[in-house]
Amino acid sequence: MRDGLDSDVLDPAIRSAATSRLIIEIAAAASGELDLDQILHEALDRLRGVIRLTGGSIALVDRDDLVIRAAIGPFAAEAVGQRLHRGRGRSWGVVSTLRPYRTGDLLADGDRVAGQSGGLSIRSWLAVPIVRNGIGIGLVEVDSTEVDAFDSDDEALLAAVVSVLAGAVEVAAHHVEEQRAAALRDAFIGVISHELRTPVTTIYGLARILRRRGEAIDPEVREQAIVDIEEEADRLTRLIEDLLVLSRVEGGAVPIETEPINLGRLVRHIEETERERHPDREYTYSAPPELQLVVGEPTYVEQIVRNLLTNAAKYSPPGTTIELVLEPGESEVSLRVLDRGIGVDAETAQHAFELFFRTPNASRVASGAGIGLFVCRQLVDAMGGRIWIVPREGGGSEVGFSLPIQELDVTD
Repeated sequence: MRDGLDSDVLDPAIRSAATSRLIIEIAAAASGELDLDQILHEALDRLRGVIRLTGGSIALVDRDDLVIRAAIGPFAAEAVGQRLHRGRGRSWGVVSTLRPYRTGDLLADGDRVAGQSGGLSIRSWLAVPIVRNGIGIGLVEVDSTEVDAFDSDDEALLAAVVSVLAGAVEVAAHHVEEQRAAALRDAFIGVISHELRTPVTTIYGLARILRRRGEAIDPEVREQAIVDIEEEADRLTRLIEDLLVLSRVEGGAVPIETEPINLGRLVRHIEETERERHPDREYTYSAPPELQLVVGEPTYVEQIVRNLLTNAAKYSPPGTTIELVLEPGESEVSLRVLDRGIGVDAETAQHAFELFFRTPNASRVASGAGIGLFVCRQLVDAMGGRIWIVPREGGGSEVGFSLPIQELDVTD
């Protein structure tokens, strides 16, 4: 008897009938009231009756990661929740090429599945991509500890299952998009009703005081009032810029018009203006003598850098140093912003770029709307880059982003 499969089902006629029932059951589950993860798990569980599998999983694309949403078998516990970063691996190959992949012996191929327990145990592996509007959005895979466990019939069966699941995934994705659009609309209301009101009220109040009392105000008090007006006006400008990006995200995409950018020159200019705005912070800047140009939209790159530097200053004590480090890579140039502020832990780093996310500690230190880092990620993603935030050894945070290098157009 084969792994996970009753011997009677090996009969072609019986297996054909079981396959038909399987497709009907999965379609029924997908059309019911189960949430997406339950549907995916139900589909995997029903596969046990028609494919000789040890285990299996379903992963869906989430930005630059493949996230395993459902799994069955002895290695399911370590599989669910795994995030496979975009790359040239076996799973991403299935998603990006839109072609199934089947092997009878992973170890003979010099390959292995992720995970400590299943890494050396799994031998056979079969995967079929989940495709939506011509784009790979995930994959269904089954595996076995036996060699040569799967054949072309198994591949065809898995493809049939995927065709049913694709509809459920699309409906769920549409629902998520609707929820996201609703959240963005709520963001407008929240920011306009609260966050915009604070700088406007401050500017209006200080301007009235200066107009009415004029020269009667102590010079130092008057100067501080002017500084406060400038800072609140700058804060207001940044909020409006972030809201404009949010409006474009709600529309489905952020339009980008890229051009070659000298990132070193742009960052150095921004660093000089931020130094004037925060004279009680120390700034250091380092970059190699020669940096390749990157591809991006200058206005958006400036918005990202200013947001990151503003956060570093806002959450760092006076007198501490904020470091700006530009580093070239093989295909990208990175900017790292390092501070000695309140820092982040692993959980905070995981959620930092979500809309409205703010930790209680951050809320105690400074006010904010929780949209700045979300906007930064949207802009970086739209320009084909990547962004991150990690704890810094010795305290504080490192937040950074990278943009692709401008490729030279070499013609004969």
